Amino acid sequence: TVAQAYAAHTGIAYSATQASSADGASQGPTVSSAELKKVRLREIEHIQQQIAVLARYAGIDLRSDGRTAEGYQTGAQQLQTSVDNITAEFGDDLIAGVQPRFDARKIRRFDSCWNWARQDAYEWIQQTIAGCTTGVASDVDVSDEARLQQLQNRADVQLVQMLAGTAKILGASNNDALQPAIQLTQALHDACKDSLDQEPVYREFSKPMQPETHVQSTGEVKYTEKPRPSERSWAEYIQHMSCGDLDNTPPLMHLREQTESGQWTYSDMYSGAYFSGLNSIATQGISFAGKTALVTGCGRGSIGAEIVSSLLAGGAKVLATTSSYSRATTLFFENLYRTHGSRGSELVVVPFNQGSVQDIENLVSHVYGKSGSELNWNLDYVFPFAAVSDIGSTLTNLGSRSELAQRVILTNVLRLLGRIKAAKESAGRSTRPALVVLPLSPNHGTFGGDGFYGECKIG
Repeated sequence: TVAQAYAAHTGIAYSATQASSADGASQGPTVSSAELKKVRLREIEHIQQQIAVLARYAGIDLRSDGRTAEGYQTGAQQLQTSVDNITAEFGDDLIAGVQPRFDARKIRRFDSCWNWARQDAYEWIQQTIAGCTTGVASDVDVSDEARLQQLQNRADVQLVQMLAGTAKILGASNNDALQPAIQLTQALHDACKDSLDQEPVYREFSKPMQPETHVQSTGEVKYTEKPRPSERSWAEYIQHMSCGDLDNTPPLMHLREQTESGQWTYSDMYSGAYFSGLNSIATQGISFAGKTALVTGCGRGSIGAEIVSSLLAGGAKVLATTSSYSRATTLFFENLYRTHGSRGSELVVVPFNQGSVQDIENLVSHVYGKSGSELNWNLDYVFPFAAVSDIGSTLTNLGSRSELAQRVILTNVLRLLGRIKAAKESAGRSTRPALVVLPLSPNHGTFGGDGFYGECKIG
């Protein structure tokens, strides 16, 4: 073999003996894997020594990255310790509840009430035409005050022209059965035309309700509300509420003023102004045209949502915040504007967390900012109604959620108002202060267990 020839040439004693396997097959020479590993390690060590020598010669610190990594590791350990301490001190609810959500890229704006006005007018007319052609009397006519007021609030010149053209087309049909539709269209035209020179107003058209509670034989309690039989309108309800008893006692609902001695006594002037304002809203309406408002905590079914609806009906521009930004949420606000938006009104929806200081800063900056994408508004009304539920918290188990609720309902309300004040002063608008409306309910629930709710509200 080649190996034997080489061994003979160099004078090396070489044994050609070969080992046999169990089946008789011959095997070649073997080398220990441990010895190979030792050889490899010595080679690596030798290479490392050569690299170290060359690095020293070139002035390169081979331990620089290692020391940096060790520093990062030490810093990460210290940071994790701090995070653990903060989490243990404040709890997961508070930490998660203060995360910012404001994002100007997600802002939605609704201002096309003119479009909905045309659709509403056509729908009203088509419903009447359907009743005329089918012989089934329609339950919609111009006596529907709420619907007519809504259409008048949205009316513009183009809508009036559309109604005039529709009345002309219907009148040219020579179909006597369409007379109710023709009369409705002409009445809508006249009403909308008269409203062009008037500002949109909010009027309350709902019926006063009274509570009714039934206790079943099984002990089940059923609560309902039904219309008040003796007060069919808000004007009647307000009139009755403003009257005291025969012995000249103050009305059940009234306002008081503080005297010089510190006592709170019934104020006939303030109470009279209060009821006069309520009566004006119920009979004539109130306009918010040219006004801007910020409303937080205005989700579905909330008091804040009703406030947004009223402001939009009166012609205001409203910035509504939501802490649960989603497709469903934006559709809710779109429908809110579609139903209540009026001429000159606008609804701006933005994700916002009232528990976050960063969000407060970013929100107010966006409101008073003057860049193309910012609002450049000067707020006239502020309704900081955002809140966090805190159910089951008592004196002995106040936790992280209670502190979050206090931050949202009290601490950050003051921060928000302070930031708005500073923004007004910075913009030179100190002579036009904002009216802040706070929900005053300094009471604990019937069964308690609502954390700092009462304390925050009275604060």
